[in-house]
Amino acid sequence: MSLPDALPSPLQPRPVSRPAPPAQPSATVGRRASLRVRVLGVVVAINAAAAVVAGTVVVHNARVAAEREMTASVEMAERMVRETAERMAEAPEAGGPAAGELANWPVHLRHLRHVRIVIEDAQGRPIPLKPSGSREQDDGDAGAPAWFAHLVGVSEVARDIEVRINGARFGRVRVAGVPDDEVDEVWEDVSDFAVVAIAVNAAILLALYVALGRVRSDLGRFRNALGELEQNRFSCRVDLPRTRELAEVAERFNELAAALAAARAENDRLNAHLVTLQEDERRQIASELHDELGPLMFGLKAGAESLARAAAEAEGPAKARIADRTHGLVGIVERMQATNRRLLRRIRPAALDLLSLREAISSLLADFRQHDPSRTFLLAAGPLAAHYCAARDATLYRCVQEAVTNALKHGDARAIEVEIGEVAGAAGPEGGVLLRLVVTDDGPGPPDRIVEGLGLAGMRERVRALGGTFRFERGPKGGARFVAEISVPPPS
Repeated sequence: MSLPDALPSPLQPRPVSRPAPPAQPSATVGRRASLRVRVLGVVVAINAAAAVVAGTVVVHNARVAAEREMTASVEMAERMVRETAERMAEAPEAGGPAAGELANWPVHLRHLRHVRIVIEDAQGRPIPLKPSGSREQDDGDAGAPAWFAHLVGVSEVARDIEVRINGARFGRVRVAGVPDDEVDEVWEDVSDFAVVAIAVNAAILLALYVALGRVRSDLGRFRNALGELEQNRFSCRVDLPRTRELAEVAERFNELAAALAAARAENDRLNAHLVTLQEDERRQIASELHDELGPLMFGLKAGAESLARAAAEAEGPAKARIADRTHGLVGIVERMQATNRRLLRRIRPAALDLLSLREAISSLLADFRQHDPSRTFLLAAGPLAAHYCAARDATLYRCVQEAVTNALKHGDARAIEVEIGEVAGAAGPEGGVLLRLVVTDDGPGPPDRIVEGLGLAGMRERVRALGGTFRFERGPKGGARFVAEISVPPPS
C-alpha cells in the first residue's frame, strides 16, 4: 500500500449520485384527471342526479294534481249538464225548440276549465255549437310541448249524459276531462324553475372553477418548490396561500426547507473541515518526509558514495565486489529519493504553496507534457483568483491530476484539454462565485456502465465534501468528460 492510499479519506465512497432532473409527472399521473375536473364533474353529476329526481317528483305530482283537478272538473260539469238537460226536458215544446236548445247550449258550460263538452243528436251525429263570441285560448300561448304532456300521461276521465224528453232519447252530451291547462301550468312553473336552477348552477360552477383554479395554482407552487428541494436548492420558500389548510402545509414546508438548509450548511461545514484537516495532515506528513527522511537518505547516499571511493583505493580480491555493492546501494538510495519526491508531490504539491492556482495547474500540465511529449495538453483558464482556500485549491489541483492521469491510463487519449474558471452569471447556493473545472479528451470514451475506481470515487467525494457537484460522462464529441463545480461563498 502506498503512503497516499493510507491517508484518511474525508468520507467513505458512496454510490454514484447525479443531479436529478426537474420533477415531471409520470405517464400514469399525466393520464389522471385534475382536481378541478374531478370536483366539477362530481358537482355536475350531483346536479344531474338531483335534476332527474326533481323531474320525476314534478312529473308525479303533476300527474296526481291533474287527475284530481280534472276529475273534480268533470264531476262539476256533469252536475251542471244534468241540471241543464232537466230544464230542457221540462220545456213546454218538446219538438223543434228542444233541438235548437241543444245547438244553443249555454255558453257558461262550453268553457269550463279542464273540461271538453261534445253534443250529439239522437242519431249520434255531432251537433255544431253556435259561436259564443269568445276565444278559448290565446294563440300566443304555445303551451307545454307534446313530449312533456306525454310524460305526465294523465288518464282519460269522461262522462256521458243522455238527454231525454218525454221518455224519448233526444241526444247525448259527452263531458271529457282535458288536462292541458294543468299541464301547461306545470310546464310553465317547471320552465321558470329550470331557468333559475340553471343560472344558479352555472354561477356555482363558475365560482368552483375560479376557486379550484386558485387551489391548483397554490398546489403548482408546492410542486415547483418540491422540485427545488429535489435539486438541493433549500433556499426556496412557499408564499402562504389564503386557504388555511394550505397555509398550514406551506408553513410546515418552509420549516422543512429551513431545517434542510441548516443541515446542509452544517454538513458542508463539517465536510470542508474534514478536507482542511486532511490537507493539514498531508502537509505535516510531507514536511516530515522532507525534513526527516530527506536528510537521512542524503546521508545514506553520501556514505555509500564515500564507501565506493574508499573501495576504489583499496587493494585485494574484494575490491571489485565492494565497488559493485556500493554502486548498487547508491542506486537504491537514488530510487528512494525519487520515490520520496514523487510522494511529496502527491501528498502536498509544493506548487500550491509557491504559485497561484492557475500557475500550479499550468506547471502540472507542463510536467505531463515533459514526460509524454507525443500527446497534447491544453489549458483554457478563465477568470481565477490567485487562491481560494487550501482545501479548494488542493481539490481542483488533484481533480486535474487524477482526470489527466485517468485519460492517459484508461482512455488512451492523444489530446487532453483542461478548462477552469469562474462561471459568469452563476452563483453558488450561498451566493459568491461558482468554479467550474472541465477536463475532456479525444479517447474512445467511458463505457455505458461506469465502474468507479478509487481515483474517481476520491475525486467525487472531495468535490462533494466542499458542497460541489461532480460528473463523469461521455463528451458531446466523444471521449470522456469530467465536470466539477465548486461554490465559493462570499467573504463573511
